[in-house]
Amino acid sequence: MWRSAPWPVRLWFIWAFGLLALSGLLLPRIVGFVDFSERAPFSLLGIFMMLELAAVLFGITVAMQRKRIGHRFAVGIAALAVPILAGLPPALFRMEPAAATGWYVVAAPLGLLVSAGLVVGLLRPSARGWFNED
Repeated sequence: MWRSAPWPVRLWFIWAFGLLALSGLLLPRIVGFVDFSERAPFSLLGIFMMLELAAVLFGITVAMQRKRIGHRFAVGIAALAVPILAGLPPALFRMEPAAATGWYVVAAPLGLLVSAGLVVGLLRPSARGWFNED
């Protein structure tokens, strides 16, 4: 299966499993980030991370089965590079404003580069053709 996958699909699998590992490692911080007061028993960051985690798990599952919907999930998950790389660390590690600005300056272009590379690669006919199961 993996030998027949084109290089953009292989790179996407590396990104998706890396994203899954990062989410798992940061999960205690995400849960600790939530203020469990009566006013706010949840956080937008927690909701985003749970949606991201569910999408990545389902996307990997359908991509491994080479389902056509897996291609759409792969493109969507590839677009998560900017919010994950640029937005998540400053929020979770409670960076000072100057440090967060510096992080954004470095991580946002890197996230855009990763997203653009993965999305362009996944839109190639060879990658799109690999997701051929109904």
